Amino acid sequence: MDIQFCGAARSVTGSQHLIRINGQKLLLDCGLFQGRRQEAFERNRTFPFDPASVDAMILSHAHIDHSGNIPNLVKQGFKGTIYCSEPTVDLCSVMLQDSAFIQMRDAEHVNYKREKKDEPPIEPIYDIEDAQQAMRHFLGIGYGQAFEPLPGVRATLYNAGHMFGSAMILLEITHNGRKVRFGFTGDLGR
Repeated sequence: MDIQFCGAARSVTGSQHLIRINGQKLLLDCGLFQGRRQEAFERNRTFPFDPASVDAMILSHAHIDHSGNIPNLVKQGFKGTIYCSEPTVDLCSVMLQDSAFIQMRDAEHVNYKREKKDEPPIEPIYDIEDAQQAMRHFLGIGYGQAFEPLPGVRATLYNAGHMFGSAMILLEITHNGRKVRFGFTGDLGR
C-alpha cells in the first residue's frame, strides 16, 4: 500500500490523493488547482497518473478545489464509481456544470487574445457535456453507512462540518493480512 499526494500537498487547492491498495487504485478527491491562469491550466489539464487506471474514487465534498477536475478525470478515461455523500451528489450536479461554463468562457477569453497574436486556440479543460457525463459515475452514500469501494477496503463517511454534505472518510483496509485504518478529513469545520 502506498499513497501519492498529487495535489494540495504544498498548496491549498487541487486536492488529489491516490492510494494503491492490493493492486488497485483509489483516488480521494479530484480538485482543480487554482492559481495563475497558465500554471493552473497546465496543472489541471494532465494528471500525474493514468485516469483509466483508477478503479474508484471517494469525494470529500463539492468545493471545486476538491471536485472540480472530476469531469476531466472521466474525459481522460476514468470508468469507476465516485462515492460521496448524497448532498454532495446534488451540489456537484450544479457546481461542475458551472465550473465547465467558467472553463469555456475562460478559453474564449484566452482565444480572443491568442487570435490577435496569430497563436492557435486552446480548448477548455472540459465542457458542460463532460460535466454531465461525469455525474453518471456518482453514487450517494449516507453518513455512517459502510461501503466497499474496492475489495478489501471498507469505507465510511462522517459529517466533517465544513459545508453541506462534506465528509471525513474512514478507510479500513485489509492489506497483506493486516488491518489498517486510514482517516482522510478533506476540509474539516468552517
